[in-house]
Amino acid sequence: MFKLSFMKKLISLAELIFILLIIFSCSPVKKNNQKSNVIIIHPIVIQSDNGDEPAQMKLSEQLVNRAYSKANIDFHYLEPTYYNNTKARDGEINLDSIVNLSKRDHILKGQNDIINMFFVNAIDGNYGPTGRGMMNGNIVFIALGDKNKTKIEDNKSMEAFVIAHEVGHNLGLKHVVDDNNIIDSLPNIQGDGEFKDRIDPINSLNSYQIKEIYKSPLVHSRISFLGKSQASVAILDETFEPYFSKLQRKEISTFVQEKAPKNIDSARAFARMKFSSAVMDFSSQEKEILTFVVKKTNRWLLENDINLMANQPWRFIKIQNWLCGGFAHTRGTFIILSQAYLDRLSSDWSDNMTEESELKLVTSLGGLLVHEQMHSIQRTFKSKFKKLYSENWNFINQQIKDEQEIIKDQVSNPDAPIAEWLIPDPEIRDKFYWIRTLITKNVEIPEMGKDFVDVAFDIFKDKENYSLIKLNNTISSRPLSELDFYTKSFPVKRGLDHPNEISAYMFSNFFKAGYNSKSPFLEKQTNSSDNYNLFLSWIKTDMK
Repeated sequence: MFKLSFMKKLISLAELIFILLIIFSCSPVKKNNQKSNVIIIHPIVIQSDNGDEPAQMKLSEQLVNRAYSKANIDFHYLEPTYYNNTKARDGEINLDSIVNLSKRDHILKGQNDIINMFFVNAIDGNYGPTGRGMMNGNIVFIALGDKNKTKIEDNKSMEAFVIAHEVGHNLGLKHVVDDNNIIDSLPNIQGDGEFKDRIDPINSLNSYQIKEIYKSPLVHSRISFLGKSQASVAILDETFEPYFSKLQRKEISTFVQEKAPKNIDSARAFARMKFSSAVMDFSSQEKEILTFVVKKTNRWLLENDINLMANQPWRFIKIQNWLCGGFAHTRGTFIILSQAYLDRLSSDWSDNMTEESELKLVTSLGGLLVHEQMHSIQRTFKSKFKKLYSENWNFINQQIKDEQEIIKDQVSNPDAPIAEWLIPDPEIRDKFYWIRTLITKNVEIPEMGKDFVDVAFDIFKDKENYSLIKLNNTISSRPLSELDFYTKSFPVKRGLDHPNEISAYMFSNFFKAGYNSKSPFLEKQTNSSDNYNLFLSWIKTDMK
C-alpha cells in the first residue's frame, strides 16, 4: 500500500514538472540584459595585400562585456572593415604609420566618439595575445594570436583581458602601478593577477575607475541627445560615406534655403557652415518624450528578436526647421530631428496619457524612429543590406560613371547618398535602369521635395562595363513612375529611388503594424508579395 501511494505521488510530480516545462517552453521569458551605456567599437581587420588571410578577430564578447558590467556598459561592435596591408597585418611597420595610412584611405570612423580597433597578427613584431591602446584616444591595436590554436578557457580570458585592458587606456585608465587610487595587490583590468580574475566583474574595476570612465567621450548612454557643441561636429561626419564633399550648388541652395556661392569649394564650405549652425539643444521635455518612445520601441524589438536594431545606440541631433525642409534624416550613427517635428510631438504628450493616446504616440514616433535607425544600421552593417538588395530583391550593385548634366541637378539623399544600385529590365537582357533624384526647376533656391523628380536613366551592359545610353548625344531616361514592373514590385509607394529607402519604409510599416498586433501590408498588391515575403524572411535571419 505504501509503495503504491508513493508511486502515485511520483507520477503526479512528474506530470506537474512536464506541464510546467510545456508552459515555460511555449511562453519564453525574454529578458532585457542591455546595459544603459555603450562603447561603440569599429573593428578594422587587416589582411594581406591580396585581400585574404585576415588577422584573427574572433573573441568572447560576453567576457569583455562582463569586465565592464559593473560600470553598466556594453561593447557594441559594428560590422568589421577589412583593410589590405600585409606589412601592417604582420607588425612590420610601426603603429603610427598604420594609423596614417588608414586616415589616408578613409578607414577610421567617428569623431573621437567611436573606438577604431585594429586586429593584426603582430604589433611591432610581437605576436599575441597583446595590444596597444592610445591613452584617451580612439585607436587601439589588438593581436589575438594564432586563429587555428585551440581556445582553452585561459586563452579566452587572456584575449578578453587584452581587449578590456587596452580599451581601458582609451577611456583614460592608467596601469595600477601608476595610479594611487587602485590597490595593486588586487586583480584589476589595469593590474596583475590571473586573467580570469582580472576580468571578473567583482575585481575588474573599482569605483574610482568607473568615475574616470564616465568622463570619456567614448562612453555613451544607450539613448543620447547631443548638445550644440557636439552636434555641430557630428552633423558634418563623413567617415561612413561622403556627403558634403560631393554636394553641388543647386542642391546646397535647396537644403539651406540660401543662394550658394558660385565656386564649388566655397559652396561646400558654405554648406558645412550652415549645417553646423543649424543644430540646437534638446529641451528636457523633448528628451523625456523621445526616451519614453525609444524604450517602448526597443522593448518591442527585443521581444521580437530584432536585436540588430535594438542594440544599435539611439543618438539624436536637433536642428532648426529651415535645414533640409525640416525633414528627419541621418548622418553617421545619428538621427536628426527638426524643431517643428518635436513641437508636434510635444502637443500630443502629457504626464497622464491614456492607453489609446500612448499607443498612437509610439506607433507614430516609433515608426519614424525605426525608419531612421534603419538608415543608421544600413551604414554600419552594409553587408547585411547588400544581401537583401542583391540576393533577395535582384538589384545590381554597380557604380556608374556620372555625367555633368546629371551631377549639376542632383539631389544627394543624406540617407542614401551613393547611387550604387541598378534595376534589371525584366524583358531586355543587359538592360538596366539607374535611379537619380534631380532638381527640375532652374531657379536660384528650389523647394525641398516640390522641385524634385525621380528619373530612371537607361543603362547598357557591354561585357563587364555599365554605361549610360545616349541617343543623338542626349542621355536616355524616363520618369521612374513609368517603370510599372518596378514600382509595383514593392508594397510601398515612397522611397523607390533607392533600396535604402525602400527597406526603411517597409520596416517602419512592419513595426507599426506589429506594435498594434496587426499584419503589415494587408492591402499589398499581389505582384509585390514576393519582395514583401523575402523582406520578412530577411528580418528573421539578418536582424537577429
